Amino acid sequence: MKVIHILNELKFSGAEIMYVSAATEFKKLGCELLVVNTAQNMGEYAEQFSEAGYQILHWPYKANGIRENIAYVREVITFLNTEKIDVVHIHRSSMRLLMSYCAWRAGCKSVYTFHNVFPTNWYSYVYHVGQRWLIKNVFGCKFQTISDSVYQHEKNFYFNNTCKIYNWYDNIRFFPATKIEKLEARKQLNIPEEAFVIISIGGCSHIKRHSDIIKAVSVIKEKYPNIIYLHLGEGDTLCEEQKQVKNDGLEQNVRFEGNQNDVRKFLIASDIYVMPSKHEGISVTTIEALATEIPSVLYDVPGLRDFNETLNTAKVIPENYKELAKTVVELYENREEREQLKKNGKEFVNKEFFMPVNARKIVELYQ
Repeated sequence: MKVIHILNELKFSGAEIMYVSAATEFKKLGCELLVVNTAQNMGEYAEQFSEAGYQILHWPYKANGIRENIAYVREVITFLNTEKIDVVHIHRSSMRLLMSYCAWRAGCKSVYTFHNVFPTNWYSYVYHVGQRWLIKNVFGCKFQTISDSVYQHEKNFYFNNTCKIYNWYDNIRFFPATKIEKLEARKQLNIPEEAFVIISIGGCSHIKRHSDIIKAVSVIKEKYPNIIYLHLGEGDTLCEEQKQVKNDGLEQNVRFEGNQNDVRKFLIASDIYVMPSKHEGISVTTIEALATEIPSVLYDVPGLRDFNETLNTAKVIPENYKELAKTVVELYENREEREQLKKNGKEFVNKEFFMPVNARKIVELYQ
C-alpha cells in the first residue's frame, strides 16, 4: 500500500515527530511511505523523514490564481496516477479541499486528520461546514480526529462525525529513568544535582504561551533561587521570549535549548513538565512526559484537560501564571502526589497512546 502524507513545512512538531517515529510500524504493516512538503521552505525535520524511510517530495503551493491552481492540480493528479498511490493522507488544513479532490479524481482513497481544535469566524462558518460535507460525501474522504476534545469539537461545532484514533508516543524512546540515570543526565547537561528543574517542549508561539512559564519562574525564584527552566523548541516568538527573560533578569534560570533529538535526556533531568497552551489537539510532548514519569502541570484548555478525563494523570489548573507558579511549587514539595501522578500518567498513556496499537488503527482506516 503506497501512502503519501501531505504536510506543510516539515518541522519539529507533534504530527511530524509522531509519523516519523511510527515509520517502522507502518512498514511492518505493508505501507510504502511518501511525504510531501507543500510549504516554500523544506523545513528542518526533512532529514528525519528521510532517515525513517520516507520518500520526500517538495510541492510548494501558493494560491496565485485560477490558472496556476489548475496546473498544480493536474500535476498532483498525474503523480498520483503514475506512482499508483493508494492513499492520500492530508494533514495540512488549507490543503484539505484541494488534495481530497485530487485523490478523488485519481481514484485514490483519502484521509484527513484534524490535529487541533479549529475555531472559525461567524462569516466563514457556513463555508467550513459545507466544505466538510463536500469532502466527505462527494470526494469520499475519511475524517480522523486525534483526541476527545477534537472529536467533540468537530461533532458539536461543525456537525461532523469523525473516526477517533488517538495520537501515540514512541514507546521505544520514552520510558522512566532510574535515579542514577537522572543524575547522569543532569551531569551531562551541567545542571546541579540539587536544582529545581521544570521543562517545556514545543514550538514558540503565542498559542503555547511560554511567556506564562517565564513569569512563573520569576515568582518561583523568590522561594527557590535554584530554579532552572529548560525551554526546548524554536519558533515565531523565540526572540520575544528571550527578551522577556533578559528584562526579568532570569538569564541564569532559563536555558533556551532549541530543538533536540534526544528529548528524553532533558525530560529525565527535570522535576516537572509544564504546558500552558491556549489550546491543543492532544499534546504529544505531554504524552512523552507522562511516559517518562515526569509529573505535569497543564492549563485547563481543550486538548490538555483530556489527560484527566478518566484518571488523574496531571495537575490541570486555571489559565494564570500565578496559579502555575503556585501549583508547580506545591507539586515539587509534595512527593506523595508526584509519585501518584507518575503512576497514573504512565498507566494512562500506555493504555491510550501505545504506538503499535494506534498505528495499526490508522492503517485499518486506510483500507
